[in-house]
Formats: sequence, structure tokens, C-alpha cells
Amino acid sequence: MNPAGAAFNRSCVSVNGFYQRQWFGTDLAPTTQLLAAQLPVGGNVGSGTYIYNDRNGFNRKFSLMQAFSVEIKIQENRNGSNTSLVFGLGGLLEQTSIDQSKFEGGVGLDPVVNSDKESGFGFNANAGMLLRSGQHHAGFSATNILPQNNPMYDSEWEPELPVDMHAHAGTSFKYPGRDLWFEPLVYYRWNSNNDTRLDINMKLEIPTFNEDFALWGVLAYRRNMDHEFGKSLGAAVAAGVNYKGFNVGIEHQLGLTGAQTQFGSAYMLVFGYNFCQGRRTRSLPCSERDPMVNQGIYERPGKRGLFKR
Repeated sequence: MNPAGAAFNRSCVSVNGFYQRQWFGTDLAPTTQLLAAQLPVGGNVGSGTYIYNDRNGFNRKFSLMQAFSVEIKIQENRNGSNTSLVFGLGGLLEQTSIDQSKFEGGVGLDPVVNSDKESGFGFNANAGMLLRSGQHHAGFSATNILPQNNPMYDSEWEPELPVDMHAHAGTSFKYPGRDLWFEPLVYYRWNSNNDTRLDINMKLEIPTFNEDFALWGVLAYRRNMDHEFGKSLGAAVAAGVNYKGFNVGIEHQLGLTGAQTQFGSAYMLVFGYNFCQGRRTRSLPCSERDPMVNQGIYERPGKRGLFKR
């Protein structure tokens, strides 16, 4: 959603993905897969490559997006709490298809139903910016900048493709006196069709007695905001483990709309690997250990525990 987030952590190479399935036991239930690779490509430039595959009933969508980000340092402090502005630009290639051969009762009633298999290719672009200060960040981006150019959707019966606007903000901090790391994140999206959404997320990281192993969890709440105070879309709870640079977890999404309540909820399997340059990859991400380093605390190689300088 924000290409400025490509290679958000400039000291790590990250490969992450998820597999999501909704409505178990329902034929042609929605399934989604995503694979993302983010890496610094030298200096202040970051790269993000994203492959996305989605099936929703008889409709399929496959997308490839490449984004680049450029970071401009605004202020550098000796304690490491630097301030920078990041700009990002991304390009998207998308292949869509729909199989209408098994549709019943629609021919002659709906002008866009023809009982054929259709496919189309389109492209688009997005742009964004990100302000970072220490462990805090806030961003804004726009997606679907270009008008609709996929021939599948160039019919007069199809609506115009709206530009989506995204705003988000988050931070990370350690609970005083406890080995607990919190990462709150708020996200808001809107467009000209009054399609708005609010996401509120809280992530928790818990290290264990073994420095190579940590636990994590996420609580999330999603809400539609297009009418007065909106309506609840769903809530989610996720749990997982980090082992050295590997990360795996599962999320249960509890749908709160009428359709989701009737057909069931969704599950998501998440996985990833982080390789941090110039240091041993441990259970907590590199970015979350940086605050301890900046405060004059470091890990002695080959030994457990934290030691003052």
C-alpha cells in the first residue's frame, strides 16, 4: 500500500509471505497468497518485490509489483534516534480472469455475463512517503494512480477505478522493567466511492530464556467508516514464534459482518526469514534490538544476557 515502506529496515534482507483461506467447507471459497522480498540495494535505496495471487469464486487475480524507496536523512543524533523522510514509487502488473461457463440463469439478464472465459492484463502505479523518527513512523500513499486500462473492465457497465488514499502511523517500545516489546499500528484508507476502512493493530514480542527463540502475538480490529461511525468488519488474533531469523505464525480472523457470520471466518498462515547484515540474526528483529544498543546496552557475542558498556 505504501511503496516508501520498501526495505523499511535498511540493515536486513527480509522474505515474507502468507497463505489465507476463508469459509472452510465452501466450494470456491476465497483464497489469497502473497510473497514479498525486501532488501537494501545500496546507500539510501531500498527495493520491495511483491507477488500476489487471489481467487474469489470464479474470479482470479495475479499481480506483480516492484517498488523502490529513497531515504533522505533530515537529522542524525548521536544516540541513534535519527529522523528521515522516505519517498517511494511502485509499478504494478496485473492479470485477471473470470470463468463464466458455469454461470446459470444470468445469460440474457445481465449484459456483462456471456458464459465465456475472459482474461485481461492491466498495469498501474502507486506513490507514497514516510516520515521516520527513531522508533516512530507515519506515512501517506496513493494507489491506483492511473485510470483503468484492463480490457476486462473497459465496458460502459463497469465503474471507474478510484484512487485509494492510505494513511498509517506506528511505533515500537519496550515495556519498562519487562522483556516485552510492543508495536501499535493504525491504518486508514479512503477513496472517492466512500469506501473507507480503519485498522487498529497491536503486536507483542516476548523473548524467552533462549536468545534464539521468541514468541509474538497480534491483536487486530477492522472497521468500515463509510457511514456515520461505521460498522465492524472483523477482529483477528495471531500467534507465532521467531527462531533466529525464521518466523512462522497463524492468524484467526473473526468476521463480524452478516456474510462472514453465516459462512465462517478465515485463517492465515504467515512465514518469513530475516537476514541482518553484519550481525548474528537472533529471535527478535534487528530493528527491535537497536533501541537497546542506542541506550548503551549491547549483547556480548557468544554469551547470553545484556551487559552495560
